[in-house]
Formats: sequence, structure tokens, C-alpha cells
Amino acid sequence: MPLPRIRTVRTGSGAVAVQVLWRYAGNSPVLDHVGSAHSDAELALLKAKARRLIEGDQLALDFDVPAQPAASATKFGSGSEHSPLPVVGERAGCLLDAIRGAFQVLGLDVASGDDQVFYHLVAARIIHPGSKFESIETLAEVGVESASYSTIKRHLPRYATELFSDKISAALAQHAGIGPGVLVLYDVTTLYFETDKEDDFRKPGFSKERRLEPQVTVGMLTDATGLPLSISAFEGNRAETHTMLPMIRKLQEAYSLDDITVVADAGMFSAANKREVVSAGLGYILGTKERDIPKVIAAWRKDNPDTEYTDGQIWRQDTVRTTGSESVTESVTFYQYSWDRARRSLRGIEEQVKKAERAVEGKIPVKRNRYVNLKAPNKQVNHALADKHKALAGIKGYETSRTDLSAEQVIGFYRQLFKIEKSFRMAKSDFRARPIYHRKQDSIQAHLTIVMAAIACGHLLEQRTGKSIKRLVRTLKKYRTIEIEVNGQKFYAQPPLPPEVDQLIQRLPKPD
Repeated sequence: MPLPRIRTVRTGSGAVAVQVLWRYAGNSPVLDHVGSAHSDAELALLKAKARRLIEGDQLALDFDVPAQPAASATKFGSGSEHSPLPVVGERAGCLLDAIRGAFQVLGLDVASGDDQVFYHLVAARIIHPGSKFESIETLAEVGVESASYSTIKRHLPRYATELFSDKISAALAQHAGIGPGVLVLYDVTTLYFETDKEDDFRKPGFSKERRLEPQVTVGMLTDATGLPLSISAFEGNRAETHTMLPMIRKLQEAYSLDDITVVADAGMFSAANKREVVSAGLGYILGTKERDIPKVIAAWRKDNPDTEYTDGQIWRQDTVRTTGSESVTESVTFYQYSWDRARRSLRGIEEQVKKAERAVEGKIPVKRNRYVNLKAPNKQVNHALADKHKALAGIKGYETSRTDLSAEQVIGFYRQLFKIEKSFRMAKSDFRARPIYHRKQDSIQAHLTIVMAAIACGHLLEQRTGKSIKRLVRTLKKYRTIEIEVNGQKFYAQPPLPPEVDQLIQRLPKPD
């Protein structure tokens, strides 16, 4: 393991000694003994102190203070008039104020009933994601005394209730200004468990990470900026197409919305989904995957045999339903050509064709290659399929039931999907929503509600500063407010902030 590091040792009295192992001199460890803990809270505090030692934080400051009587001077250790003043407390104030400010701006303090345990769990997940027990240590490191682990466990069932999660969602929806005509983004992911035992909820299924452990399917709705509005867990083997409608209906009922446009990938929409969305009076925008050249593009190619596609070129194809003598446009699909997308696709096709040729020649073994035709009497390169894929290279389809929107609007709305994908990346990396160690369904939902609130706070802080949440935490965590005791009186001090950090803090939400 890398050095320096924190290690714990069980003492003869049953306490846990916390030490900082700096290095080895020969076979002998060079270490500092930080203290001995007799409870979980004491252990968390000692580990936080040890981590600050490793990070090089100064735990005593030299102040030039007037000479004190010897009896008083001995309180500081050496009896010198320039003795270091003991730091009796410290707090990562800049970081904590930013998180608290975001929490309040989003209305999560009111929605949670000013539940400090919930706030602390959200703050800990932003600062250093980990288990509920590890959150105690994380908060101690930045100067916050958390509730005990037993208290946290007592609060979790409340966070798992539909009433609590609905209040959190309502606060986020109010902040986002959800109303008629709203555009919402939808996506799903899978979260796996550190167990090989499945149950009625945690089931093996198709994993986006190609894992075999039991998992749950998680669906998330966000607004057009990527601010999460709702998060729900489903059985691990439930199809993605069966997760979206329950969440959309719930949002629709909660805010009496009859005009919602859902933006999602094609995988979220089955034919039945489309019919149900439209019958509910909602709209959709989705990306399409084309296996064959669309009719409208084939017609254009026939009329322009010697003309190349131009970057950004758009074609429109209507799907019309005829009832008697009346024709109604049910949906519109816009196809757009991108030179850069085509360049990347063509390069991949050429590489696969070359491998197919070498496989047919017997120079390399035949592996999975779409351009090797194994059904032919002799192995052949499927040049016809390659030519069809080349004709489709660079073309992306966007289908919508919103026939009132222009091509530019539809394509622009669809491209907002990267924001919900970013939110899921934040959930899995910055906030480590997985793997999950919880065993009960209500604990899983409580975990996801905390993660959603953390994503929302992180999203707001990133929007205000233009910096990633990981970088923001790393920057602000270094600047601490310290508490010093002089002759029984406590004073507070903070090192001067660099100009760029001071400017950054000015853009952050301020707590009440």
C-alpha cells in the first residue's frame, strides 16, 4: 500500500489506536501515534486528524502574543512567550458554505424538514462518497460533527418513503420551473451489488457494465439542463422500455401537466411506448438507428447521383396516417449528415473490411466481423453490406411526434441528452452511486434519494462556477477556518484566500 497511510491497531484494553505510518527504516515502521478511540465517533475524529497530518495541514500556529505568566504559559506547552497556540477546532468553511448554500437554493432544506442527518449525508457524498459509516469520518475531516451511525440508520427508513422522495422531487421541480410545455430528459442505468445472492428486487439482467452480479435498473428524469427531477429503482431484469412511462405518469400527475415532451434514446421507446405517450397527450423526441437508407435520402441520391452530402444537410420524412379521406401526420423524422461523424464511421468500416479480407484469405482467424459472409458457399467479404453502411455513414435520425417543431429545434433538444448522461456519470463516478451494499429495497431507495440530492447540489455548483464538482471540492477543501484558544478565550482565523479562489467563492450560493 502507498505511504504515508493511516493504520489502526487494536490495543490490549480493547481501544483502537490510530497511527500514521510514514515510512519504513529498514524493517522498522516510522509512525506517529494520533490517539486511541473507544467509540465510533472518536475513531472517525482520530482518522480525520490523521488524514490532516498526512495532507500537511498545520495543527498549531505561531502567533506573536504578549508574554504570559509562567503558570499561564505552561498551558501552551513550552513556557515560551512565542509558544504555538493550540488549534482546538477547524472547519472547511468555504466548501461547507458552498454545499449548504446550494442545498438551500434548491429548497432541499425545507423539503427535508431541515433534517440535519439528511443534509450531512448529502454533503458527505459530495465531499467524499462512501458508505453511511464512512460519511461520519468524511464530515469529521472537514470539521462537522455528524450524527452517530445508529442515528443515521434510524433516519434511513424515512428517506425511503414515497412521501419524502416526492418532497425532494417537488423542490427540484419548483427550482427548475416545471410547467406546461416542459421538456424532460430520460435515461436509465444499472447499479450492481456486492453480493451474488439475488432476490425479488435485485436480479441479474442486462448490465451496461457487462457485470454478472445482481443489479437494479435505475431511471432518472431531468430538466433540459440536466437537473434531476426524479429517480426510481426497478427490478434488475425489467426492460428499459418498461421503466419510462411510470415515471412520466407520476410527474404528469404531480404537476397536472398535459404538455410534456420526453427526450430519450431509441432504446427507451418501444412501439407500444410511442402509442401510450401519444395517447396520453405527450410528445416525444428520440434518436433512431437506421438499418437501411431512408426513402427520402434514397430518393435524393437517385436525383443527385454525382453530388456528395454536405455537412449539416437535413432531410425530412413524414409518417402519415390516412383515415378515410383524411390524412394526418403522426410523426416526423429528420435526418442530418455530419462530416465528422461520417469520417469516424468510414474509418471503422474500412478497418473492418480489411480484417474481413484477411480472414477470408486465411491470414487471421474468423472472429466476429459483420463483413464476413459465412453463409456463402465459400467465405466471402460482404462488400454490399459495407457499401450500404458507407452510404449511411454520418447520417443520424431524429424522430418526433411534435410536428410543430423545426428540424433545428428537434436536433437541438435531442442533443441535450448528453446532460442527463453527464448526471449519470456524476452518480457513478463523482458520487459513487454504485456498487450498492444495501440489502433491502427501502434502503436502496433511500440511497438513491440521497444521491439525487447530491447530484442536484453538484449540478448547481458546477453551473455557478463552470468547474467540475470534483475539482471544486478539491480546491475549496484546502481553505479552512480555524478555532484558537488563548487564555480560555476562543478566536477564529482564516488564511488569506488567493484572488482566483476569492472570485470563485463570489459565484457560489451563500447559506442563510
